[in-house]
Amino acid sequence: MDLILISQIIIVCLLGAMSPGPSMVVVINNAITKSRVNGIIAAIAHGIGIAIYALFAVLGIGLIIQTSSLIFNGLQVLSIAFLFYLGVQSLRNTDQIDFEDTSVKSGVTSFAQGFAISILNPKIFIWFVAIYSQFMSIDNNLTLNATLVITAGIVDTFWYILLVYLVTTGMIFELIKSNYRIINKFIGILFVILSVGLGLNVLVNFTL
Repeated sequence: MDLILISQIIIVCLLGAMSPGPSMVVVINNAITKSRVNGIIAAIAHGIGIAIYALFAVLGIGLIIQTSSLIFNGLQVLSIAFLFYLGVQSLRNTDQIDFEDTSVKSGVTSFAQGFAISILNPKIFIWFVAIYSQFMSIDNNLTLNATLVITAGIVDTFWYILLVYLVTTGMIFELIKSNYRIINKFIGILFVILSVGLGLNVLVNFTL
């Protein structure tokens, strides 16, 4: 396996990870409302979910998910409900955050949120099936398949950990601290808007 192929896989995975969406909001929300470590935990959990998607794509399971409307729509409904729940929680949250306290707060919750927001998004199945088909063939060896899976998880985790450090360091962090309540409400509204938008999209596609 040559370096050009590995570079192509890394670039494709990085571009996918960098695309703005619910995952980015969930990881950032954990970082700024709990701690940097919580954000990292959410990022690692998200990366594990992405690696599972990549594994499904390599094994061909992604095609089953894509062609089964019951499974696909079920995952979408769960994802929408999860986003709406997070939005309501953020909007109802009136707790004052102690930004000087760097201890880990509910690491299990952060892990669960990071993993759930990735594993409940069936559109990532389609993305991996479409993109990874460019790198796969009948005679794929174990090394290439393992590289496809591991690279997806590592690149995704790296990107979100970098994002966590960006929002919890220097001027950006100071800005977040001074405007925390506004940002928290904005994130809550964003979650609700995302859930409503996805819900309308599912409804439109279902009725067509």
